[in-house]
Amino acid sequence: MSNRRVVVGLGLGLFAAAFLGPMSRAQDEPSESKGTNQGNYNIQQSVEFGYRLNEVKGNQDTYNTFVNLGSGLRLFDYTLNMRSINHQGILFDDLNFSNFGYGGDPNDVSRLRIDKNKWYDFQLMFRRDKNFWDYNLWANPLNPASPNPVGSATSGCILSPPTAAHPGLPGYCSTPSMPQANSLHALDQTRRMQDYDLTILPQSRVRFRLGFSHYRDEGGAFFTTDSGGMPDFPGNNSYSTNAYHAGVDVRILPRTIFSYDQFLNYFKQDNSYLESPTATPGLYGYQLANGTPVDFGVVWSTQTPAEALPCAAPIAVATTTPPTANPSCNGFLSYSQVYSTRNYMPTEQARVQSNYFQKFEMTASAGYSRSDNFVPNFNEVLDGLVTRSATRESTTGGPADTSRVSVNADWSGVYAVTDKLRIEDFYRYDNWRIPGMWATFETNLFGAAGSGQLGLAQPLSVFNQVSSSTAGLFAALCPVAPYNQVNCPLHTTSSGADVTNEITSQFLGQSLQSNTFQVQYDFTRRISARVGYLFLDRNISQFSATWDTGETYFPGGTGATAANDYFAARGDCALVAAALPSSCIKNADGSITEGSPTNLAAEAGNDTTRAITTIHEQAGTFGITARPIDQLTLNGDVELGYNDASFTRVDPRQMQSYKVHATYKPKMWAVIDAAVEIHENRDDVITVSNLEHDRSYSFNTTLMPSSSLSVSFGYNYWDVYNQADICFNYSITYTNPAPPPSTLPVSVTPPGVATTACTITGASVGAAGLETLSTYSSTDHFAHAEVTWNLFKRITTSLGYSGSFVRGSSTSLNPLNPSGTLDYNYMLPFGSVKVDIYRGLSYKMGWNYYGFNQEGNTTPFGLAPIPSEDFNGSNLTFSFRYAF
Repeated sequence: MSNRRVVVGLGLGLFAAAFLGPMSRAQDEPSESKGTNQGNYNIQQSVEFGYRLNEVKGNQDTYNTFVNLGSGLRLFDYTLNMRSINHQGILFDDLNFSNFGYGGDPNDVSRLRIDKNKWYDFQLMFRRDKNFWDYNLWANPLNPASPNPVGSATSGCILSPPTAAHPGLPGYCSTPSMPQANSLHALDQTRRMQDYDLTILPQSRVRFRLGFSHYRDEGGAFFTTDSGGMPDFPGNNSYSTNAYHAGVDVRILPRTIFSYDQFLNYFKQDNSYLESPTATPGLYGYQLANGTPVDFGVVWSTQTPAEALPCAAPIAVATTTPPTANPSCNGFLSYSQVYSTRNYMPTEQARVQSNYFQKFEMTASAGYSRSDNFVPNFNEVLDGLVTRSATRESTTGGPADTSRVSVNADWSGVYAVTDKLRIEDFYRYDNWRIPGMWATFETNLFGAAGSGQLGLAQPLSVFNQVSSSTAGLFAALCPVAPYNQVNCPLHTTSSGADVTNEITSQFLGQSLQSNTFQVQYDFTRRISARVGYLFLDRNISQFSATWDTGETYFPGGTGATAANDYFAARGDCALVAAALPSSCIKNADGSITEGSPTNLAAEAGNDTTRAITTIHEQAGTFGITARPIDQLTLNGDVELGYNDASFTRVDPRQMQSYKVHATYKPKMWAVIDAAVEIHENRDDVITVSNLEHDRSYSFNTTLMPSSSLSVSFGYNYWDVYNQADICFNYSITYTNPAPPPSTLPVSVTPPGVATTACTITGASVGAAGLETLSTYSSTDHFAHAEVTWNLFKRITTSLGYSGSFVRGSSTSLNPLNPSGTLDYNYMLPFGSVKVDIYRGLSYKMGWNYYGFNQEGNTTPFGLAPIPSEDFNGSNLTFSFRYAF
């Protein structure tokens, strides 16, 4: 923000204060209006409107992600209050209407409430949110930089900062270097929410409640597919929900209310992603020799030995515009994904609240819901080349159907045995299950033999429909062995099936019961204590399996021989001891089929038994409340728990919680508040080594020594830590292009990560799996302060500051990973001046500063340059407020 603009804005405020100073009449007038009486109503209104001036330096996308406040005219606030003087309004007794944010702010809100004594209470809310997200480290592939020239001090590709022993580790770099400046999952969406609630006869023994909500969220977004170089495709998201509610409350006994509610939710999702050479040529950047645009994806590491992406040499001719692509690389010519999701969920709930008995009060509820989720039209079409399977085009479709059935109930009661002794009990029951099914149909198309072209330039081997049978389709295209004639599909040993029909069945469910019992006793009017016990029983059931109902492998490809059934014997039908698996049948045309609708073939690794995990959790609680003096209140709580099993490796089995809260009021105008909250979790057994803690320490002080001065300040320290053993596969073999000395290792592990051979049972990392202790640590220092002072009778000033200072570290398997949100400062100072001009009219200037600065290792050695996420922005607001 330029100094000139700040000076001009502050000058206007000071000029107004100086000019209006001598006007004693204005000094005597209140800044707020008491409203006007019209008929039977007192009417009060206020409106605040003005202009916001915004200036941002640095990363505009990060600013919009965090703040998203721009320049322009704004309606900062408008309120209307109408109140019946004697509660005898004709249509209503009270009306309240409020609004803020209109004119361009990311959040616009309108609220309306109307009520008529004894007859109805109606509430309405509309809200619009602009959701922008583009934090460029989110889902960023962190592509490496270009290699240093051969012969330089750090020749080769760099895995870590060079040392005298290892000037460079070849194989982890890219030519060319392709940094990704934006988040691959960026989005810009608008959400509109409407809520309507009506209560009929709110004060009667029987009252009725009706409600309706409509939510709509839509806008542009980006989507990545895990194939080849993981391209990023633009798309459009659309979500909408209609929710209906009806309920009734009945006072069946004195001080007892029975309630019944019915909810109906309808959810609709229609998402689509499309990338077409003719529609969006600018997104590609490369072309084939015939001018067809090519998308190489977002992952670029061309000299990585394990898997160079998009390939080792993606650019064939660099002098053309755009550059001519190597057709043998991972790349895409077009992509589309379209699907619709429909969900219907009815829910019913019954509740009862009662304090009918003098010393006993209780609440209870029970509910049931069933959700049916259906995707009838999933359709994905990809035209490109995935080199590891030689696939040229694929289509995936098929319906999916999932349901969720839930039953829950709870009961709580408090019994006052004496004036000092109370017994509390809380019981909870929760049982839900989610069965699901996906029937998939997938085709993979491969390049055609005999075209003289390679990879992406190769025409597809497309079947001509001369027969309704699979054998007829293939025989017309590629009729005889060795199946390498013109138009025969070019498979490799790693190619997937040409046609796949599968059914995937999944199930996840949980049954939970818990009970918490607590006794509380007041020893004196200043000291009370409580002790309790929690028991929880949880059963988690899961199942997942896939069956082939018709997986077909066609022969064809360079190098096909009778020994491998001309490449038809691959994948699930690969030969075992020179014979086909029992589930695979060889057809007359040379193709091989696994499974059928009447002969399901289980995928490898299927476990058709349902896995059940039972967990018992026990915890003891103790708390104390003390008031040693009237000005001081102390609260302390301790909870110690133990689980006899864990569902995942990061679920703790031992839990400890400690809370202390103190409030001190040395004066009527002074309040000091302090709190300590510590949570410790662990599952410290071999191959798990899970330790966690979450600790926070805070204090806040509020001082109001006079009606013209208030001061508040505080500080919060937050410390989070987590560790667990992990296994990973990180073995790279190098070819060293650098000149001697070239005594470089043939394999490496991430720099600074101590590793051993993997000992975790069931870890799917292969024979070369490594194990290490993964840690995450983060601390956050948050400080805030604000002073509000009536400098003169009609001038109110406010000055404040808040800021977070975050520092942390984490085990990283990628040496190019920046510290990101583990190390940053976020500062938000602010100030305002308000001048009461005349009878409900005031002028206000406000200043807000937003400063985000990343610290730590923001540009690791060897990382392709990524734009800094730092920004600083100032907002000046100039507004008039009129209350009448």
